Amino acid sequence: TESDPSNNSFPEKSNVVACTIAIHEQPYLTEWAEYNLHVLNIAKLYIYDNADIPELSNWTVESVPMNIEREGESGQNGINSTDIRESSSRISITHYPGSKQQGPAYRDCARRALSEGYEYVFFTDVDEFLVLYQHNSIMELAVDYLGKGDEDVHVDVEVDKDDKIRRASPDPPPTPYQTERNETRIVGSLGMNFRTLGNNCDIDYKAIPVSKRFQYRVEASYPMNMFIKSLVKLKWLNLDVDFTDPHFYKLRKDENGKQAVKIDTKRRVREGSLQPMRLYDVAAVHHYLHKSLSEYRKKRDRGGGTTGPSVLLIENAKKGLDNHGKPLPGGNIYDDEVWKRLVEKVPSYKSYDV
Repeated sequence: TESDPSNNSFPEKSNVVACTIAIHEQPYLTEWAEYNLHVLNIAKLYIYDNADIPELSNWTVESVPMNIEREGESGQNGINSTDIRESSSRISITHYPGSKQQGPAYRDCARRALSEGYEYVFFTDVDEFLVLYQHNSIMELAVDYLGKGDEDVHVDVEVDKDDKIRRASPDPPPTPYQTERNETRIVGSLGMNFRTLGNNCDIDYKAIPVSKRFQYRVEASYPMNMFIKSLVKLKWLNLDVDFTDPHFYKLRKDENGKQAVKIDTKRRVREGSLQPMRLYDVAAVHHYLHKSLSEYRKKRDRGGGTTGPSVLLIENAKKGLDNHGKPLPGGNIYDDEVWKRLVEKVPSYKSYDV
């Protein structure tokens, strides 16, 4: 597919990269890549090919007129490189086989991005599409919430006698919070909620872009919508610890020993993988979690990148049930925001609307 160069003029050069790990995702990868590169203006995609035998050796994106960097065998034993490396490449593919490799791959990705001079990283999956409602690009979002260069963004926090920060919560704490002092902390990360798309009650895969096939989302109250994905300022990302959670990342302390914090789009301090208040005012990660029944079963058979296969989820999928033992949601709220943005920036997708 070809992009429209006239639609690719963004006010500021992007310094945001995206990291993902993929296995058996080739039917969906081009749409995802073109959305991230042309709609969000991601500067570079680091894609980790998790298949035992490389699946992406011949994969290309026609709308990106640049060579794709390709790394050979990689993983826990290091890299045996077979590069096709160009400084202008906007896509890097690394073969990264093995079970439960999402955390190690993301950590490797962040280190590489930092060494190559990038400033921000968005950790995401191939079935996730970030929709921005108030910003023109992910770079604009990053500068707004995380600051640029040495100009960090700070937030006011309440701290107790044990140096614990009071964090936003939809429920009152079990015991009253005892504020000892007020401080300012550096913002190192922004968390954005999932917005789960339904499966249209489809049974089988169709060779049509997912953002065209699935345009009905579920209610905000759907449990999976509590989860977030994170946009992180690389200089505050703690690269000395294992990445154990694909939704939330530990941050460094500043020169005064004060911990950088994660915030939500209301600029309230958050902790962990969940934001139960489900905020969609500024951004939402549209999550094509289920797709058709046959695709969802395959997804559960191969397992998660952090946890591996789950017997419970596999058995649920066989019965047409979701993570929570409920029937897979078809979706009942029309939402074509991803598709509209993709067609605008990559007009060749209009052929699917005929």
